[in-house]
Amino acid sequence: SNTEPWNYGEEAKNIITDCIKLRYRLLPYIYSEAAKVSFSGSTIMRPLLFDFPHDKEALKQEVEYMFGQSLLISPVLKSSINEWTTYLPNCKAGWYDFNTGKKYDGGQNVTTPVTLSHIPVFVKGGTILPYGPEKQWADQHNDAPMEIRIYPGSDANFELYEDEGDNYNYEKGEYCIIKFKWNDKKGILTIDNRQGAYKGMPAERTF
Repeated sequence: SNTEPWNYGEEAKNIITDCIKLRYRLLPYIYSEAAKVSFSGSTIMRPLLFDFPHDKEALKQEVEYMFGQSLLISPVLKSSINEWTTYLPNCKAGWYDFNTGKKYDGGQNVTTPVTLSHIPVFVKGGTILPYGPEKQWADQHNDAPMEIRIYPGSDANFELYEDEGDNYNYEKGEYCIIKFKWNDKKGILTIDNRQGAYKGMPAERTF
């Protein structure tokens, strides 16, 4: 079947291409969250119950979900609309619109614009989000600096996980972790020394 992006017209091709680029730029976050599944039994696609069990309104949401522990996804289920309402769970650190950076308080419904190009995505306050360089494929080596985005509001921790990416050597301990810590009161990000190693690991990392 002809399911390649260019078979759906120029507009669709451009939108799909941008989504693929975004996926690759979020791959450090996605891969690190996937490592939590393997090592600590976490989940990537999470119902709001997992992270906000005491928020009664959050428990009523049937389509919203957390993607990892930091990104709130609000699927759009209707066509021919230009805005969508999302419930933001009660979180003291607040939420940030991923597309615009605008901050919102938690515990409320917010209505934001939607287009064919994007759906509402929000980042939980108190998040360290690694944002990698663009790639053509997942294990392409790219020496460009990795962007570290800080969404303030509370202290935050993140463990950046890396391995060879195409085998099971991580089961033998061949992987590395870099720990990030954000002190919200002082506005200081601390990056610990890299722990562990794997074959082909870059000698240096630039953030």
